[in-house]
Amino acid sequence: MPKETFFNLKEVKKEKIEKALINEFSRVSFQQASISNIVAEAEIPRGSFYQYFEDKEDAIKYIIQKFIQIEHKKMNQLLIDSNKDIFESIYKYYNYIIESTENENLRLIRNIFQELRKNNISIFEIKDETKNKEEISKFIKTDNLNLEEEDDIKYFMKILTTITRAVASEVITKKITKKDGEKSLKRQLEILKKGMQKK
Repeated sequence: MPKETFFNLKEVKKEKIEKALINEFSRVSFQQASISNIVAEAEIPRGSFYQYFEDKEDAIKYIIQKFIQIEHKKMNQLLIDSNKDIFESIYKYYNYIIESTENENLRLIRNIFQELRKNNISIFEIKDETKNKEEISKFIKTDNLNLEEEDDIKYFMKILTTITRAVASEVITKKITKKDGEKSLKRQLEILKKGMQKK
């Protein structure tokens, strides 16, 4: 994550650097992104970049973390709107992702999704594990879920978000249509609802 010097910057300058990061990470892949382009657009010396971030990877993690925070809040809102029904909210989350790629920068979201999938990161993975569990319990109706251990809901949410992002990624990269994506996600959610082991 960024160094303290970055967070101590005036809001206007911080936003200018963030915008430069987003624009560069939207232009090319994370691997191809250039620090030279970032500092040029942000109008800061190259040395200042390293006063704010350890390296390019650190800046990438910062942008991804901001994305996760936004997604986390959105997911919570979808859960509220769906009366805490996790399956209904996940389906809405999928549609939100697809709509976001139509209205926002497609390459940036694609880059972030690839990074999240590569590292198997869930939007519910935040540093404070206690806060994590409390928030999940607060926003999800669990009385109709077969949960045997305290951590089961966390693992279940990770499975759901991984499946949703995987399907959304296939739609975003034009491997399948949005309609086929909806059908695939719906089927996978139905399998999770029923469970695979015969009783």
